Amino acid sequence: MITWLDGIDPKKPRSKQVYEAIRERIEGGQLASGAKLPTELELMQHFNVSRTTISRALRDLELQGFIRRRRGSGTYVKEMADAVEQYDLAFFMPWMESGVALPYVEGLIHQGLADLASRRHSTLLLKCLSGDGSFKERVLNTTRSLIDLRVDGVFYYPAELPGDQMQLNRVVVDMLAEAGISVILIDRDIASFPNRSEFTRIGYDNRRAGVILTEHLIRRGCHRIAFVGIPEISTAVADRLAGYFEAHRMHDMSVDSELVHMVDEYELTRSFCEDLMQSAKPDAIISKMDRFAALIGRHLIEQGLQIGQDVKMAGFDDDPIAELLPVTLTTIRLPIRPFVKAAYEAMLDNLSGSDKSARQIIVDTELVVRSSTDFRSEQTFELAHSTASE
Repeated sequence: MITWLDGIDPKKPRSKQVYEAIRERIEGGQLASGAKLPTELELMQHFNVSRTTISRALRDLELQGFIRRRRGSGTYVKEMADAVEQYDLAFFMPWMESGVALPYVEGLIHQGLADLASRRHSTLLLKCLSGDGSFKERVLNTTRSLIDLRVDGVFYYPAELPGDQMQLNRVVVDMLAEAGISVILIDRDIASFPNRSEFTRIGYDNRRAGVILTEHLIRRGCHRIAFVGIPEISTAVADRLAGYFEAHRMHDMSVDSELVHMVDEYELTRSFCEDLMQSAKPDAIISKMDRFAALIGRHLIEQGLQIGQDVKMAGFDDDPIAELLPVTLTTIRLPIRPFVKAAYEAMLDNLSGSDKSARQIIVDTELVVRSSTDFRSEQTFELAHSTASE
């Protein structure tokens, strides 16, 4: 019979003590490779701690590669060879220049993956564009450099490109795959909807997010809701726009073509905002990201409009840049932890050979309601939908 702990040290976090106790027994051979761990209820009784404490300890053990949870079966000790396997990985963003700060959400995803790699004694290289030449030449040269570095796996964040250039993402991924490098797609597929590529993709449920955000505004009494996105092909924006239209259909509401605008960020001028308000006369504006909402909102305020009263506004990403507005912004938050966990586990499955099948792993989002759509209240509250599914 395994002895777990003589007692809990009140000076140390309980979940850390449980984690260390189980890890010591795995490394010491008391829990052999493939052995099934006691249930969470049994572990609660063994350690005399709460279920939350046990869940946190098991989560950390899983992230470190010591255990594997099997749905409907239980928790098992992984092969120790798997637990100490080290990999050289890369996070490749072909649409970012080297030396430039990453956008808010992309930066959080990169940091989350880097943290997981570090915990497993692996490395994660951030790869963006550098050097001279055309965009295509630079992307292909950067891809070749990853191949020359002999990385084991690449988290590839496809570029949003005009239709005739989208094939470049396919060329990059094929080059990596032919070199024997495992590829996990981040956020976007390299195939245009409704097609799917043969590579695993981790993404957010942007369509559902578009429905939820639009429905929130409809329930606030809005009848002319504008949507401002970007003209490039983007899986995320296309899904959010599809959700926007779907919410209108669900409420038997039509969408005036003047309410939908696909523009580049540099086009979000005061003149654009004046034309939008005069021609479309929206009572609410959904922006494809919070940065767009911040720019549009500032121009509307300059026109003497009150955000939340004269026009409601909402965005996506829960980006701190929205603090540029004098009112707090209603937004869709993209949970980072379940996203990076799913991405890293998918990469490990590919590298270990345990599961190389192509999957679409979708992480749900959270609606955060603030004063830009409910001016009567400055209180922030959330409607959480943060489960991950495949």
